[in-house]
Amino acid sequence: MMDGLKKFVPQNGNQAFWLSFFLCIIFCGVILFVVSPITGLSKNFGAGNDGYIQLARSLAAGDGYVFEKDGAPVFHRPPLYPLFLVPIAFFPEFMQRFIIVIPQSVLVGFIGMMIFRIARQLYNRNIAVVALLLFLINPWVYWNAKNPMTPILQTFLYLIFSYFIAMELFDKNSSKPLKGLIIGIAGAALSLTHAAMLPVVLFFIAVLFIKAVMRDRNKILTSAVAGLVVICLIAPWTYRNWVVFNRFIPISGGSGLAYFNGNVHWDFIEQQPQKKGEGYIDASLRVLGIRGSEANDIHWKGFKDIKYEDLAGRKMVEHIKNHPVLFMKKFVLNTIEYYFPAFTKHFLAIKVITVEHLALTFFYLFLWIPATAGVFYYWRKGLLLLAGVVFYSAWYFPFATFIVHSLYTLGTIPFLCILSATGIVFLFSKIFNLQSLS
Repeated sequence: MMDGLKKFVPQNGNQAFWLSFFLCIIFCGVILFVVSPITGLSKNFGAGNDGYIQLARSLAAGDGYVFEKDGAPVFHRPPLYPLFLVPIAFFPEFMQRFIIVIPQSVLVGFIGMMIFRIARQLYNRNIAVVALLLFLINPWVYWNAKNPMTPILQTFLYLIFSYFIAMELFDKNSSKPLKGLIIGIAGAALSLTHAAMLPVVLFFIAVLFIKAVMRDRNKILTSAVAGLVVICLIAPWTYRNWVVFNRFIPISGGSGLAYFNGNVHWDFIEQQPQKKGEGYIDASLRVLGIRGSEANDIHWKGFKDIKYEDLAGRKMVEHIKNHPVLFMKKFVLNTIEYYFPAFTKHFLAIKVITVEHLALTFFYLFLWIPATAGVFYYWRKGLLLLAGVVFYSAWYFPFATFIVHSLYTLGTIPFLCILSATGIVFLFSKIFNLQSLS
């Protein structure tokens, strides 16, 4: 029996890819063909897909970057993921629900492959296998994979970008422009998938440049090429935003609304936070002094009129300046809620915890407890992986972090799974006196 099970244990990155790919296809199929008909959940793309598939359909039809024909140009959704969905948009709409699973399962396959290779490169094959297993038992991976949302692509691009950044940081060889080109392309693609990733990309390239200046000047060229490529690839979209909206928007807008969505979520930041029976976006509009409603002024969770985004942005800056202590409290609570939403119930404006909040909390506790042991045991490598978690997630904490299905956390899961695997293998080796860490 054990010999039969060993056949399914990946021995290399390619096998990890195929295992991850086929499991994603299977579990997404179960959700779409079994769970949906029985429970009524996720029968269609629904209102929670943020308009990405609508943008792809408009692009495929030649209608421009709009949610529907003759609609207003969109400023709060970055362009790469809708472009990724364009081939799917050419299929009949009733098929798109199922076709999307294929390319996103391919991405899950590559994510699984990268987890395995990174873990094996840093540690060994035992840890790589456990890390991959932890990733594949995460049910939110498959829930995200069958939806037209960014986290799967974003996670894949963050893995690629951070992997090459780390390789360059610890590589003692001379500067190679090709590496800078790869880092720049991956960084630009990541930024054009989600605007919150732009500061992540610029931060890591800046770290690369500073290290080169301080310790290894012959590697300055790599970071310079990477930064230049990022700027060149993002510039056309920034220019489009300037021409269309007459504003400097490097990737996309929406931060002001997201900030106040997070404010009204808690019961101590705004004088009148979200009320029972009131949507959090309606509460944000009320706090902002906008006499409107989500139904009239918001389209796919962003302002229809960019003037409202200007207002929200100004008020966001004013709020942070005038209430720094409240901002820090919010930042801390958002940090906790990011992984453990069940622990913040006392501070919520509407004190409701769902089954999914509980499930997310228990699952992330299951990952973080051994991950903590992994950081302490392998502290150098552990801190490196922890940096991958922190620098991805920290940019979300000033805003709203209460979106379910691990939309915002998924990009950290590969690193967290590797950290957790190190802790699990270490603890098992100590308990059973195994030589698993050699």
